[in-house]
Amino acid sequence: MTNPQARNDPTTDTKIPLSVLLPGLAGLIPFVALSLSEVMALGLPPVISLLAFNTYGAVILSFVGAIWWGLAAATQKKAPKCIMFYWSVIPALIGWFATLVAPDVGVLMLSAGFVLQWLGDAWLVRAYPGVAPAWLFSLRTILTAGVLATMAIAWWFLV
Repeated sequence: MTNPQARNDPTTDTKIPLSVLLPGLAGLIPFVALSLSEVMALGLPPVISLLAFNTYGAVILSFVGAIWWGLAAATQKKAPKCIMFYWSVIPALIGWFATLVAPDVGVLMLSAGFVLQWLGDAWLVRAYPGVAPAWLFSLRTILTAGVLATMAIAWWFLV
C-alpha cells in the first residue's frame, strides 16, 4: 500500500502544480512583450522598452533569489542556511546594479544573474534533497530558459 501522506508530500512530488506553473508562465509575458516590442510595433522607443525590460528583469531576479530566503527560513532539514540567507540577496543586488548601468550592459548582467541563480538552484536541490519541493528545479529550468530566450531576443532587437 502506498502512504497517502507521501503522495501529498511537496518535497517528493516531482509534478509542477498547475497553481505554480501558470503564474510562473504568466510572469514571462512582460519579458516576451518587451523583448519583441520592436517586432510587435508597440510604439515604444527601443530605449524605453529596454529600460522597462531590465527593470522587470531586476524585479524577477530579486524574486527568485528571495526564494532561497524562504527555503532557508522554512526548512527543518540539514542545509547550509547561512549560505542560503546570504545568497538570497545577491540576485537582488545584481538586478539593482543592472538598472544602474547602460541598458545593453544591464541585459548581460541580468542574463548572468539568471544563469548564476539557476546554477545555485541546481546545486541546492542536488546537494540537499528535500530542502526545496522536488518540482522546483524543473520549474526554475523552464522559466530560466524562457527568460534567457527573451534576453537574447532583447539583445538582438533592442540593443
